[in-house]
Amino acid sequence: MPDFGILGQPYAEPLRSSIGVNRRREWIILSALMARPNVFISMNAFIDAIRETDPPRTAREQVMNCLGSVRRAIAASDATGVRLDRVRDGYVFGIHAERIDHVVFSRLHAEAESAKALGRVESSLGVYERALALWRGSAYDGLDVSSFASHAAALEEQRAIAAEEYFALSIATGRGSGVLPQLVRHVGEHPLREHGVALLMAALHGEGRTHDAHAVYARLAHRLGEVLAIGPSIEVRRTLDAILDGTVSAGGPGSG
Repeated sequence: MPDFGILGQPYAEPLRSSIGVNRRREWIILSALMARPNVFISMNAFIDAIRETDPPRTAREQVMNCLGSVRRAIAASDATGVRLDRVRDGYVFGIHAERIDHVVFSRLHAEAESAKALGRVESSLGVYERALALWRGSAYDGLDVSSFASHAAALEEQRAIAAEEYFALSIATGRGSGVLPQLVRHVGEHPLREHGVALLMAALHGEGRTHDAHAVYARLAHRLGEVLAIGPSIEVRRTLDAILDGTVSAGGPGSG
């Protein structure tokens, strides 16, 4: 299990006794380091990260203080193989990248996709489960920092894609009932992700809850009309048609 992470509230297990949970600036700096392991990060990037909470006049001093705290925490901990090196006007967080959760998640997601492409469905399902289990909340949970927003959004999108791939494979192998609670929660969190909605409709229909599948479609159509002034996608409409015709495939939408 990774001992550093940003897939939820940022954490660094070996440093937890040295960096208290309420030291927001240190966690912003440490999160910036964990986001880009073994890569040069300029002082300006650190300053951008904390500038929202510190006047520009003192931002550089605050960054240096925080980096010093992180360095001392590493030195005082049992974080073997972890270092923070000054390189020109910036720093490099030296660490075996697989100790950081988002790195492991991305690797596992790629492995699951490869296994699926090779027809190794059971292996793919298992790897998807391991990848999704790394998430403890939203990316950078508790740190509302604008310079992290694009990375957080990319990670959340990758998470949503992985979840939908996992749900689709589960439905295709007759395990829709086992993932239905997760799928309901996923659609609740992402009500305009139409692939997820189509999967939920298929899973509900597969459980004999055709009326609920129709209701899910109606909610999506209403939301899309209100928010974007458009109707549901072809995928969702075809799923509804297949449910009405009684021809929806065991694998649900996009099962091929």
